[in-house]
Amino acid sequence: MPGSQAGPTTPPPSESADTATSEPPDPCVPTDPAVVAACLDAPWGLAVLPNGTSALVGERKTGRILTVTAAGQGVPWAKPKLVTTIKDLDSSGTGGLLGIALPPSYAEDGLVYLYVTTATDNRILRMAAGDTPKAIFTGIPKGDTHNGGRITFGADGYLYIATGDAGDATAAADPASLAGKILRIDEFGNPVGDDKATTAEQSPVYASGLTDPTGLCVLPTGQIGVIEPKKSADVLITVQTGADLAKAKGLWSYPRADGGAVDCAGGGTDITTTSLDGRSATTLTLTQSGAFKGEPTVKVKDEYGRLLTAAPGASNSVWITTSNKDGKGKPEDSDDRVIILPDSGASGGGVD
Repeated sequence: MPGSQAGPTTPPPSESADTATSEPPDPCVPTDPAVVAACLDAPWGLAVLPNGTSALVGERKTGRILTVTAAGQGVPWAKPKLVTTIKDLDSSGTGGLLGIALPPSYAEDGLVYLYVTTATDNRILRMAAGDTPKAIFTGIPKGDTHNGGRITFGADGYLYIATGDAGDATAAADPASLAGKILRIDEFGNPVGDDKATTAEQSPVYASGLTDPTGLCVLPTGQIGVIEPKKSADVLITVQTGADLAKAKGLWSYPRADGGAVDCAGGGTDITTTSLDGRSATTLTLTQSGAFKGEPTVKVKDEYGRLLTAAPGASNSVWITTSNKDGKGKPEDSDDRVIILPDSGASGGGVD
């Protein structure tokens, strides 16, 4: 109408000042309490520190070793802290910065052990805080594939090393080759593979017959378990000194049609295994006689994508790295990540 005045108007929500200035959340800052770290580059090696709330994680391609810390109980999330970068790596194929292991004496000496691929071989490095990593065991054959790389300290205090056949199918059965073996050395790199051999006779070879070991862990019985791919399944095998693991009977088989298994971590009476293709982690209970009881309990599936490395944490927790940017997954903006399964326990007791 003539002479009328329009009253004040309210802008639509899409034009409000708050909406116009808001920014999307940073995908590298976790909002999921199970996620310890995000936006990592090919996380592979993983070792939980004695405090139970932090871990060392290694990036296979970049050679970076980072400290990651879980938030909770009044502790805010913290950005991963760079510890060091391992130089002179060959990260082509399946090589690079692979396994990370802490000795039982870590709280006193702070030493860290690494499995790395160089231009000439796979080798074990020992790293002291603030010092340059030093090679203590060299000459493990390398290849475009089947480099192995899992390492762990056993209940006996020795370092166990799972090596692949480096693409040479005859190497695993060759006693003169370090490929396709479980090796055992002391903290200085000296061989202690044979429990019965004298010092002069010692070889680092503890067991043989492996093709492409993907997982290595200490079982609740104190024995070493290794995950090895077979024709149609990935098999968890108990390692015995002097054994030909190509002929060994598996403790448990994970059919590849169901996703298979790639790594393992022991905790209490349980073993938790990860699966890349199955995008899951499952737990089994071990009886006092060393056999598994019941069926696997699925702890997580299709929530974080492809799950790779597993490491035991405090209170039977299991820390896990994802592997979604490996060309076979469907990565999110926050990949790749480190997650924690707070309780890895399976149903059922650990008794016969």
